[in-house]
Amino acid sequence: MPTPTPTTPPPHADPPDGEHRPPLALVEQLCARLREAGVAYCHWKSTDAIDLSASGVNDLDLLVHRRHLPVFLGVLADCGFRQALPTRRGRRVPGVLHLYGRDAATGTLVHVDAQAQLVLGDDTTKNVRLPVEEAYLDSCRHGALFPVPAPEFELAVLGVRLALKHGTWDAAVFGLAALGPGERRELEYLTARADPAELRRVVDTWLPWVGWADWSRHHRALLDDAPLATRLAAGRRVVAAVADLARHRPAVDTALRCGRRVQWGFRQVVLRQHSVKRPVGGGAVVAVVGGDGAGKSTVVSGLADWLQGPFDTRVVHLGKPPRSVANVVVKGGVTVARRAGLLPGWLPNHPTAAEHRDAVPGTAWLLWQLVTATDRRRLHRRVRRLAGRGVLVVCDRFPLEQVTLMDGARTRWVPLEAASPLARRLVAAEQRAYAAIAPPDVLLVLRVDPDTAVLRKHGVDPAEFVRPRSAEVFAADWTGSGALVLDAAQPAADVLAEARAAVWARL
Repeated sequence: MPTPTPTTPPPHADPPDGEHRPPLALVEQLCARLREAGVAYCHWKSTDAIDLSASGVNDLDLLVHRRHLPVFLGVLADCGFRQALPTRRGRRVPGVLHLYGRDAATGTLVHVDAQAQLVLGDDTTKNVRLPVEEAYLDSCRHGALFPVPAPEFELAVLGVRLALKHGTWDAAVFGLAALGPGERRELEYLTARADPAELRRVVDTWLPWVGWADWSRHHRALLDDAPLATRLAAGRRVVAAVADLARHRPAVDTALRCGRRVQWGFRQVVLRQHSVKRPVGGGAVVAVVGGDGAGKSTVVSGLADWLQGPFDTRVVHLGKPPRSVANVVVKGGVTVARRAGLLPGWLPNHPTAAEHRDAVPGTAWLLWQLVTATDRRRLHRRVRRLAGRGVLVVCDRFPLEQVTLMDGARTRWVPLEAASPLARRLVAAEQRAYAAIAPPDVLLVLRVDPDTAVLRKHGVDPAEFVRPRSAEVFAADWTGSGALVLDAAQPAADVLAEARAAVWARL
Protein backbone atom coordinates (compact mmCIF):
# COMPACT_ATOMS: atom_id res chain seq x y z
CA MET A 1 0.00 0.00 0.00
CA PRO A 2 1.49 3.37 -0.91
CA THR A 3 2.42 5.79 1.83
CA PRO A 4 0.28 8.95 1.74
CA THR A 5 1.91 11.64 -0.35
CA PRO A 6 2.23 15.25 0.81
CA THR A 7 -0.27 17.74 -0.45
CA THR A 8 -1.81 20.98 0.70
CA PRO A 9 -3.17 20.35 4.19
CA PRO A 10 -6.94 20.47 4.40
CA PRO A 11 -8.41 23.32 6.39
CA HIS A 12 -9.47 22.38 9.87
CA ALA A 13 -11.60 24.00 12.47
CA ASP A 14 -10.23 25.94 15.38
CA PRO A 15 -10.25 24.25 18.77
CA PRO A 16 -13.57 24.51 20.59
CA ASP A 17 -12.29 27.28 22.85
CA GLY A 18 -10.96 29.26 19.91
CA GLU A 19 -7.37 29.04 21.09
CA HIS A 20 -4.72 27.72 18.71
CA ARG A 21 -2.33 25.37 20.46
CA PRO A 22 1.09 24.66 19.00
CA PRO A 23 2.00 20.99 18.57
CA LEU A 24 4.18 19.35 21.18
CA ALA A 25 7.78 18.66 20.22
CA LEU A 26 7.24 14.95 20.95
CA VAL A 27 4.32 14.81 18.49
CA GLU A 28 6.35 16.59 15.81
CA GLN A 29 9.22 14.18 16.37
CA LEU A 30 6.91 11.17 16.21
CA CYS A 31 5.31 12.28 12.95
CA ALA A 32 8.69 12.99 11.36
CA ARG A 33 10.05 9.60 12.40
CA LEU A 34 7.00 7.75 11.12
CA ARG A 35 7.28 9.57 7.79
CA GLU A 36 10.99 8.70 7.53
CA ALA A 37 10.25 5.05 8.27
CA GLY A 38 7.59 4.94 5.55
CA VAL A 39 4.84 3.82 7.93
CA ALA A 40 1.38 3.89 6.41
CA TYR A 41 -0.90 5.41 9.03
CA CYS A 42 -3.28 8.29 9.58
CA HIS A 43 -5.07 10.26 12.28
CA TRP A 44 -8.29 8.51 11.45
CA LYS A 45 -10.95 10.53 13.30
CA SER A 46 -11.68 13.90 14.90
CA THR A 47 -9.63 15.79 12.31
CA ASP A 48 -11.81 18.84 13.00
CA ALA A 49 -9.93 19.25 16.30
CA ILE A 50 -6.58 17.86 15.27
CA ASP A 51 -4.77 20.78 16.93
CA LEU A 52 -5.95 19.41 20.26
CA SER A 53 -4.42 16.04 19.47
CA ALA A 54 -1.12 17.56 18.35
CA SER A 55 -0.90 19.62 21.53
CA GLY A 56 -1.57 16.67 23.84
CA VAL A 57 -5.04 17.77 24.96
CA ASN A 58 -6.76 14.91 23.11
CA ASP A 59 -5.54 11.43 22.28
CA LEU A 60 -3.75 10.66 19.03
CA ASP A 61 -6.20 8.31 17.28
CA LEU A 62 -3.97 6.58 14.75
CA LEU A 63 -4.92 3.88 12.28
CA VAL A 64 -1.84 1.88 11.26
CA HIS A 65 -1.47 -0.50 8.36
CA ARG A 66 -1.30 -3.97 9.85
CA ARG A 67 1.89 -4.93 8.02
CA HIS A 68 3.56 -1.74 9.26
CA LEU A 69 2.64 -2.27 12.91
CA PRO A 70 6.06 -3.71 13.97
CA VAL A 71 7.90 -0.73 12.46
CA PHE A 72 5.34 1.64 13.98
CA LEU A 73 5.87 0.20 17.45
CA GLY A 74 9.64 0.37 17.01
CA VAL A 75 9.45 4.07 16.13
CA LEU A 76 7.28 4.79 19.15
CA ALA A 77 9.67 2.88 21.41
CA ASP A 78 12.58 4.94 20.05
CA CYS A 79 10.60 8.08 20.89
CA GLY A 80 10.19 6.93 24.49
CA PHE A 81 6.61 5.66 24.36
CA ARG A 82 5.48 2.94 26.78
CA GLN A 83 2.63 0.54 26.13
CA ALA A 84 -0.17 0.13 28.68
CA LEU A 85 -3.27 -2.02 29.11
CA PRO A 86 -6.65 -1.06 30.60
CA THR A 87 -7.06 -2.57 34.05
CA ARG A 88 -10.53 -3.89 33.23
CA ARG A 89 -10.69 -6.65 30.65
CA GLY A 90 -13.94 -5.25 29.29
CA ARG A 91 -12.05 -2.17 28.09
CA ARG A 92 -9.46 -4.18 26.16
CA VAL A 93 -10.29 -4.32 22.47
CA PRO A 94 -8.51 -6.60 19.96
CA GLY A 95 -6.46 -4.61 17.48
CA VAL A 96 -6.29 -1.52 19.71
CA LEU A 97 -3.06 -0.51 21.47
CA HIS A 98 -2.45 2.22 24.05
CA LEU A 99 0.95 3.90 24.28
CA TYR A 100 2.14 6.87 26.31
CA GLY A 101 5.07 9.19 25.77
CA ARG A 102 6.43 12.13 27.76
CA ASP A 103 7.03 15.46 26.06
CA ALA A 104 10.35 16.63 27.48
CA ALA A 105 9.65 20.37 27.28
CA THR A 106 6.25 20.35 29.00
CA GLY A 107 6.13 17.03 30.84
CA THR A 108 2.80 16.29 29.14
CA LEU A 109 1.93 12.62 28.76
CA VAL A 110 0.82 11.97 25.17
CA HIS A 111 -1.62 9.11 24.65
CA VAL A 112 -1.47 7.26 21.33
CA ASP A 113 -4.61 5.20 20.72
CA ALA A 114 -3.32 3.03 17.87
CA GLN A 115 -5.54 0.71 15.85
CA ALA A 116 -4.54 -1.88 13.31
CA GLN A 117 -8.23 -2.30 12.53
CA LEU A 118 -11.17 0.08 12.25
CA VAL A 119 -12.96 -0.95 15.43
CA LEU A 120 -16.14 1.01 16.15
CA GLY A 121 -19.03 0.99 18.57
CA ASP A 122 -20.24 2.18 21.91
CA ASP A 123 -17.38 2.85 24.32
CA THR A 124 -18.45 -0.09 26.48
CA THR A 125 -18.06 -2.76 23.78
CA LYS A 126 -16.44 -1.47 20.55
CA ASN A 127 -18.25 -4.32 18.85
CA VAL A 128 -17.88 -3.76 15.09
CA ARG A 129 -14.86 -3.91 12.81
CA LEU A 130 -15.19 -2.33 9.38
CA PRO A 131 -12.77 -4.22 7.10
CA VAL A 132 -11.95 -1.18 4.94
CA GLU A 133 -8.61 -0.18 6.47
CA GLU A 134 -6.54 -0.33 3.28
CA ALA A 135 -8.98 1.78 1.28
CA TYR A 136 -9.23 4.20 4.18
CA LEU A 137 -5.45 4.60 4.32
CA ASP A 138 -5.20 4.81 0.51
CA SER A 139 -7.45 7.87 0.61
CA CYS A 140 -5.10 9.75 2.96
CA ARG A 141 -3.08 12.85 2.26
CA HIS A 142 -0.55 14.50 4.53
CA GLY A 143 -1.85 17.32 6.66
CA ALA A 144 0.24 19.82 8.55
CA LEU A 145 1.53 16.97 10.74
CA PHE A 146 -0.47 13.80 10.26
CA PRO A 147 -1.75 11.97 7.23
CA VAL A 148 -5.52 12.44 7.30
CA PRO A 149 -8.26 10.52 5.49
CA ALA A 150 -10.31 11.99 2.69
CA PRO A 151 -13.31 13.75 4.25
CA GLU A 152 -15.67 11.45 2.33
CA PHE A 153 -14.13 8.35 3.94
CA GLU A 154 -14.00 9.88 7.38
CA LEU A 155 -17.62 11.02 7.12
CA ALA A 156 -18.80 7.63 5.84
CA VAL A 157 -17.21 5.88 8.82
CA LEU A 158 -18.43 8.58 11.21
CA GLY A 159 -22.01 7.84 10.18
CA VAL A 160 -21.59 4.22 11.26
CA ARG A 161 -19.80 5.24 14.49
CA LEU A 162 -22.63 7.55 15.49
CA ALA A 163 -25.29 4.96 14.73
CA LEU A 164 -23.55 2.38 16.92
CA LYS A 165 -23.19 4.87 19.78
CA HIS A 166 -26.53 6.69 19.63
CA GLY A 167 -28.90 4.74 17.38
CA THR A 168 -30.02 1.96 19.71
CA TRP A 169 -32.97 1.76 22.11
CA ASP A 170 -30.69 1.26 25.11
CA ALA A 171 -28.79 4.45 24.24
CA ALA A 172 -32.12 6.29 24.43
CA VAL A 173 -32.99 4.65 27.76
CA PHE A 174 -29.67 5.76 29.23
CA GLY A 175 -30.07 9.27 27.86
CA LEU A 176 -27.30 8.84 25.27
CA ALA A 177 -29.23 9.18 22.02
CA ALA A 178 -28.29 12.82 21.40
CA LEU A 179 -25.01 13.84 19.83
CA GLY A 180 -22.49 15.62 22.01
CA PRO A 181 -21.22 19.07 20.99
CA GLY A 182 -17.95 17.63 19.71
CA GLU A 183 -19.71 14.98 17.64
CA ARG A 184 -22.06 17.53 16.07
CA ARG A 185 -19.13 19.81 15.28
CA GLU A 186 -17.28 16.90 13.67
CA LEU A 187 -20.35 15.87 11.66
CA GLU A 188 -20.95 19.38 10.33
CA TYR A 189 -17.25 19.95 9.65
CA LEU A 190 -16.92 16.81 7.50
CA THR A 191 -20.26 17.31 5.76
CA ALA A 192 -19.17 20.78 4.65
CA ARG A 193 -15.93 19.40 3.15
CA ALA A 194 -17.15 16.18 1.55
CA ASP A 195 -18.05 16.04 -2.14
CA PRO A 196 -21.58 14.57 -2.31
CA ALA A 197 -20.92 12.45 -5.39
CA GLU A 198 -17.66 11.08 -4.00
CA LEU A 199 -19.31 10.47 -0.63
CA ARG A 200 -22.03 8.39 -2.27
CA ARG A 201 -19.42 6.42 -4.21
CA VAL A 202 -17.46 5.70 -1.02
CA VAL A 203 -20.56 4.51 0.84
CA ASP A 204 -21.80 2.33 -2.01
CA THR A 205 -18.33 0.87 -2.71
CA TRP A 206 -16.88 0.43 0.76
CA LEU A 207 -19.96 0.17 2.96
CA PRO A 208 -22.17 -2.06 0.80
CA TRP A 209 -23.67 -3.68 3.92
CA VAL A 210 -25.24 -0.33 4.75
CA GLY A 211 -25.91 1.15 1.33
CA TRP A 212 -26.49 4.76 0.39
CA ALA A 213 -30.22 4.84 1.14
CA ASP A 214 -29.92 3.83 4.80
CA TRP A 215 -26.66 5.69 5.38
CA SER A 216 -27.94 8.98 3.93
CA ARG A 217 -31.26 8.68 5.78
CA HIS A 218 -29.39 8.38 9.08
CA HIS A 219 -27.00 11.16 8.11
CA ARG A 220 -29.86 13.52 7.31
CA ALA A 221 -31.66 12.66 10.57
CA LEU A 222 -28.55 13.57 12.53
CA LEU A 223 -27.88 16.78 10.62
CA ASP A 224 -31.46 17.96 10.99
CA ASP A 225 -31.61 16.88 14.65
CA ALA A 226 -34.77 15.00 13.77
CA PRO A 227 -37.16 13.75 16.48
CA LEU A 228 -35.83 10.92 18.63
CA ALA A 229 -38.05 8.27 17.03
CA THR A 230 -36.82 9.23 13.55
CA ARG A 231 -33.17 9.19 14.59
CA LEU A 232 -33.51 5.84 16.33
CA ALA A 233 -35.33 4.26 13.39
CA ALA A 234 -32.60 5.42 10.99
CA GLY A 235 -29.81 4.47 13.37
CA ARG A 236 -31.19 0.96 14.00
CA ARG A 237 -31.14 0.22 10.27
CA VAL A 238 -27.43 1.10 10.09
CA VAL A 239 -26.69 -0.94 13.23
CA ALA A 240 -28.55 -3.95 11.85
CA ALA A 241 -26.70 -3.62 8.53
CA VAL A 242 -23.29 -4.11 10.17
CA ALA A 243 -24.38 -6.87 12.58
CA ASP A 244 -22.50 -9.49 10.56
CA LEU A 245 -19.25 -7.59 11.25
CA ALA A 246 -19.67 -7.67 15.03
CA ARG A 247 -17.70 -9.59 17.66
CA HIS A 248 -20.83 -10.27 19.72
CA ARG A 249 -24.35 -11.18 18.69
CA PRO A 250 -26.78 -8.23 18.94
CA ALA A 251 -28.48 -9.51 22.10
CA VAL A 252 -25.13 -10.15 23.81
CA ASP A 253 -23.81 -6.74 22.78
CA THR A 254 -26.92 -5.01 24.12
CA ALA A 255 -26.63 -6.87 27.43
CA LEU A 256 -22.94 -5.97 27.71
CA ARG A 257 -23.62 -2.30 26.96
CA CYS A 258 -26.34 -2.03 29.56
CA GLY A 259 -24.46 -3.97 32.21
CA ARG A 260 -21.22 -2.08 31.77
CA ARG A 261 -22.90 1.32 31.73
CA VAL A 262 -24.41 0.56 35.12
CA GLN A 263 -21.28 -1.07 36.51
CA TRP A 264 -18.80 1.50 35.21
CA GLY A 265 -21.08 4.37 36.15
CA PHE A 266 -21.38 3.06 39.71
CA ARG A 267 -17.62 2.71 39.99
CA GLN A 268 -16.99 6.19 38.66
CA VAL A 269 -19.75 8.14 40.42
CA VAL A 270 -20.12 6.25 43.70
CA LEU A 271 -16.73 4.60 44.24
CA ARG A 272 -14.76 7.34 42.46
CA GLN A 273 -12.84 4.69 40.48
CA HIS A 274 -11.84 5.97 37.08
CA SER A 275 -10.74 3.99 34.06
CA VAL A 276 -6.97 3.63 34.18
CA LYS A 277 -4.27 1.54 32.59
CA ARG A 278 -1.23 -0.38 33.75
CA PRO A 279 2.15 -0.35 31.97
CA VAL A 280 2.86 -3.48 29.95
CA GLY A 281 6.37 -3.38 31.44
CA GLY A 282 4.87 -3.91 34.90
CA GLY A 283 4.32 -1.81 37.97
CA ALA A 284 6.96 -0.03 40.00
CA VAL A 285 7.72 1.21 43.49
CA VAL A 286 8.80 4.86 43.36
CA ALA A 287 10.27 6.21 46.60
CA VAL A 288 10.79 9.89 47.39
CA VAL A 289 13.26 10.44 50.21
CA GLY A 290 14.57 13.63 51.77
CA GLY A 291 14.90 15.52 55.01
CA ASP A 292 12.31 17.92 56.37
CA GLY A 293 12.07 21.01 54.19
CA ALA A 294 13.26 19.19 51.06
CA GLY A 295 9.83 19.26 49.41
CA LYS A 296 8.93 15.57 49.60
CA SER A 297 5.20 16.15 49.87
CA THR A 298 5.24 18.49 46.86
CA VAL A 299 7.11 15.99 44.70
CA VAL A 300 4.98 13.04 45.82
CA SER A 301 1.78 14.96 45.11
CA GLY A 302 3.11 16.20 41.76
CA LEU A 303 4.15 12.72 40.64
CA ALA A 304 0.84 11.20 41.71
CA ASP A 305 -1.27 13.85 39.98
CA TRP A 306 0.78 13.39 36.80
CA LEU A 307 0.61 9.58 36.74
CA GLN A 308 -2.92 9.09 38.07
CA GLY A 309 -4.56 10.46 34.92
CA PRO A 310 -3.66 7.55 32.65
CA PHE A 311 -2.16 4.97 35.03
CA ASP A 312 -3.30 2.96 38.03
CA THR A 313 -1.35 4.84 40.72
CA ARG A 314 -1.39 4.69 44.52
CA VAL A 315 0.31 6.88 47.12
CA VAL A 316 1.50 5.46 50.44
CA HIS A 317 3.42 6.94 53.36
CA LEU A 318 5.93 4.29 54.42
CA GLY A 319 7.11 6.47 57.27
CA LYS A 320 3.62 6.48 58.79
CA PRO A 321 1.94 3.18 57.94
CA PRO A 322 -1.60 2.35 59.10
CA ARG A 323 -1.53 1.03 62.64
CA SER A 324 -2.12 -2.65 63.21
CA VAL A 325 -4.04 -4.04 66.18
CA ALA A 326 -0.73 -5.03 67.79
CA ASN A 327 0.54 -1.48 67.33
CA VAL A 328 -2.54 0.03 68.98
CA VAL A 329 -2.43 -2.41 71.88
CA VAL A 330 1.31 -2.12 72.54
CA LYS A 331 1.67 1.63 72.08
CA GLY A 332 -1.60 2.34 73.84
CA GLY A 333 -0.55 0.31 76.84
CA VAL A 334 2.92 1.83 76.90
CA THR A 335 1.50 5.35 76.68
CA VAL A 336 -0.81 4.69 79.63
CA ALA A 337 2.08 3.25 81.62
CA ARG A 338 4.29 6.23 80.86
CA ARG A 339 1.63 8.70 81.92
CA ALA A 340 1.23 6.75 85.13
CA GLY A 341 4.95 7.12 85.78
CA LEU A 342 5.62 3.37 85.46
CA LEU A 343 8.29 3.73 82.76
CA PRO A 344 10.80 6.32 83.93
CA GLY A 345 13.75 7.28 81.71
CA TRP A 346 11.90 6.65 78.43
CA LEU A 347 14.21 7.07 75.44
CA PRO A 348 13.33 8.95 72.24
CA ASN A 349 12.98 6.91 69.06
CA HIS A 350 16.46 7.93 67.91
CA PRO A 351 18.47 8.48 71.10
CA THR A 352 21.88 10.06 70.98
CA ALA A 353 24.88 8.43 72.65
CA ALA A 354 24.52 10.84 75.54
CA GLU A 355 20.90 9.80 75.94
CA HIS A 356 21.23 6.01 75.81
CA ARG A 357 24.74 5.75 77.37
CA ASP A 358 25.14 2.25 75.91
CA ALA A 359 22.57 0.92 78.32
CA VAL A 360 20.11 -1.72 77.18
CA PRO A 361 16.67 -0.12 76.79
CA GLY A 362 13.63 -1.59 78.47
CA THR A 363 11.37 -4.23 76.97
CA ALA A 364 8.56 -1.71 76.44
CA TRP A 365 10.80 0.54 74.34
CA LEU A 366 11.96 -2.42 72.24
CA LEU A 367 8.36 -3.56 71.73
CA TRP A 368 7.45 -0.05 70.61
CA GLN A 369 10.14 -0.14 67.92
CA LEU A 370 9.22 -3.67 66.85
CA VAL A 371 5.55 -2.89 66.18
CA THR A 372 6.62 0.19 64.20
CA ALA A 373 8.96 -1.95 62.08
CA THR A 374 6.31 -4.65 61.65
CA ASP A 375 3.73 -2.14 60.41
CA ARG A 376 6.22 -0.72 57.90
CA ARG A 377 7.05 -4.22 56.68
CA ARG A 378 3.34 -5.01 56.34
CA LEU A 379 2.75 -1.88 54.28
CA HIS A 380 5.82 -2.66 52.17
CA ARG A 381 4.38 -6.13 51.48
CA ARG A 382 1.14 -4.53 50.29
CA VAL A 383 3.11 -2.08 48.13
CA ARG A 384 5.00 -4.93 46.49
CA ARG A 385 1.81 -6.83 45.80
CA LEU A 386 0.28 -3.80 44.14
CA ALA A 387 3.40 -3.24 42.02
CA GLY A 388 3.37 -6.92 41.10
CA ARG A 389 -0.11 -6.44 39.66
CA GLY A 390 1.05 -3.53 37.51
CA VAL A 391 0.27 -0.59 39.79
CA LEU A 392 2.61 2.40 40.09
CA VAL A 393 3.12 3.06 43.81
CA VAL A 394 4.57 6.39 44.90
CA CYS A 395 6.03 6.21 48.41
CA ASP A 396 6.46 9.22 50.66
CA ARG A 397 9.63 8.21 52.58
CA PHE A 398 11.17 4.75 52.53
CA PRO A 399 13.27 2.76 55.02
CA LEU A 400 16.90 2.92 53.82
CA GLU A 401 20.25 2.19 55.40
CA GLN A 402 21.45 5.71 54.62
CA VAL A 403 18.59 7.33 56.54
CA THR A 404 18.63 6.28 60.19
CA LEU A 405 16.89 9.26 61.77
CA MET A 406 13.58 8.81 59.97
CA ASP A 407 12.57 5.32 58.82
CA GLY A 408 15.42 2.89 59.34
CA ALA A 409 16.05 0.34 62.11
CA ARG A 410 16.19 2.04 65.51
CA THR A 411 17.91 -0.68 67.54
CA ARG A 412 21.31 -0.92 65.87
CA TRP A 413 23.00 0.81 68.77
CA VAL A 414 21.72 -1.63 71.41
CA PRO A 415 24.65 -3.47 73.11
CA LEU A 416 23.57 -7.07 72.54
CA GLU A 417 26.30 -8.54 74.72
CA ALA A 418 24.67 -6.94 77.75
CA ALA A 419 21.09 -7.63 76.65
CA SER A 420 18.79 -10.32 77.99
CA PRO A 421 17.65 -13.17 75.68
CA LEU A 422 14.25 -11.47 75.30
CA ALA A 423 15.83 -8.12 74.42
CA ARG A 424 18.09 -9.79 71.86
CA ARG A 425 15.09 -11.48 70.24
CA LEU A 426 13.18 -8.21 70.05
CA VAL A 427 16.16 -6.44 68.49
CA ALA A 428 16.66 -9.26 65.98
CA ALA A 429 12.96 -9.23 65.06
CA GLU A 430 12.99 -5.46 64.50
CA GLN A 431 16.06 -5.62 62.30
CA ARG A 432 14.67 -8.61 60.32
CA ALA A 433 11.56 -6.58 59.57
CA TYR A 434 13.64 -3.79 58.04
CA ALA A 435 15.94 -6.23 56.22
CA ALA A 436 12.87 -7.73 54.51
CA ILE A 437 12.04 -4.37 52.89
CA ALA A 438 13.48 -4.53 49.36
CA PRO A 439 14.92 -1.40 47.71
CA PRO A 440 12.47 0.61 45.58
CA ASP A 441 12.49 0.35 41.79
CA VAL A 442 12.98 4.11 41.48
CA LEU A 443 14.64 6.08 44.26
CA LEU A 444 14.53 9.87 44.23
CA VAL A 445 16.60 11.63 46.88
CA LEU A 446 15.82 15.29 47.51
CA ARG A 447 19.03 16.84 48.80
CA VAL A 448 18.98 20.29 50.38
CA ASP A 449 21.52 21.84 52.74
CA PRO A 450 20.44 21.97 56.40
CA ASP A 451 20.40 25.77 56.62
CA THR A 452 17.94 26.03 53.74
CA ALA A 453 15.81 23.28 55.25
CA VAL A 454 15.68 25.09 58.60
CA LEU A 455 14.60 28.32 56.90
CA ARG A 456 11.85 26.52 54.98
CA LYS A 457 10.45 24.93 58.14
CA HIS A 458 10.75 28.08 60.25
CA GLY A 459 7.66 28.44 62.36
CA VAL A 460 6.59 24.86 61.56
CA ASP A 461 9.20 22.60 63.16
CA PRO A 462 12.05 23.52 65.51
CA ALA A 463 15.53 23.82 64.03
CA GLU A 464 16.94 21.18 66.41
CA PHE A 465 14.45 18.71 64.88
CA VAL A 466 14.89 19.68 61.20
CA ARG A 467 18.65 20.17 61.03
CA PRO A 468 19.94 16.68 61.92
CA ARG A 469 17.42 14.89 59.69
CA SER A 470 18.27 17.13 56.75
CA ALA A 471 22.00 16.90 57.44
CA GLU A 472 21.89 13.10 57.38
CA VAL A 473 20.38 12.99 53.89
CA PHE A 474 22.65 15.80 52.71
CA ALA A 475 25.84 14.07 53.88
CA ALA A 476 24.90 10.49 52.96
CA ASP A 477 26.85 8.63 50.29
CA TRP A 478 24.33 7.59 47.65
CA THR A 479 26.93 6.00 45.37
CA GLY A 480 25.89 2.54 44.28
CA SER A 481 22.34 2.93 45.58
CA GLY A 482 20.85 3.60 42.15
CA ALA A 483 19.31 6.76 43.53
CA LEU A 484 18.79 9.87 41.48
CA VAL A 485 19.90 12.71 43.73
CA LEU A 486 18.03 15.94 42.98
CA ASP A 487 19.07 19.40 44.07
CA ALA A 488 16.03 20.30 46.15
CA ALA A 489 17.29 23.86 46.62
CA GLN A 490 15.99 24.61 43.10
CA PRO A 491 12.51 26.03 42.56
CA ALA A 492 9.84 23.42 43.25
CA ALA A 493 8.70 23.33 39.61
CA ASP A 494 12.20 22.47 38.41
CA VAL A 495 12.61 19.72 41.00
CA LEU A 496 9.26 18.22 40.03
CA ALA A 497 10.14 18.33 36.32
CA GLU A 498 13.40 16.46 37.00
CA ALA A 499 11.57 13.95 39.15
CA ARG A 500 8.99 13.25 36.45
CA ALA A 501 11.68 12.83 33.81
CA ALA A 502 13.59 10.43 36.03
CA VAL A 503 10.53 8.33 36.83
CA TRP A 504 9.47 8.11 33.20
CA ALA A 505 12.97 7.08 32.08
CA ARG A 506 12.98 4.24 34.60
CA LEU A 507 9.50 2.81 34.03
